[in-house]
Amino acid sequence: MELWNAGSTPELVRIIQEQSDDIEKVVIPQHPYITLEGEQVEAGLVIHLISGRLLIIPNKTDAEAMLNNGILKRMKIRIELGR
Repeated sequence: MELWNAGSTPELVRIIQEQSDDIEKVVIPQHPYITLEGEQVEAGLVIHLISGRLLIIPNKTDAEAMLNNGILKRMKIRIELGR
């Protein structure tokens, strides 16, 4: 699990574009905090990589920008609601 704080939404978009081949899916959590590996963290989006690693975008503003921008859809990255 790794927290991604890119510093700005354009920087986050650039990072996502660079990692797009390694992204399996993006999950929108139902709650503002999630518990992974015994640690509770804020999560706007959870990016699941093919390798099994999880990348957490904690900033909800960045998460909303990613969804509204449509970049994930254009890159054909699957988006799911958390359970």
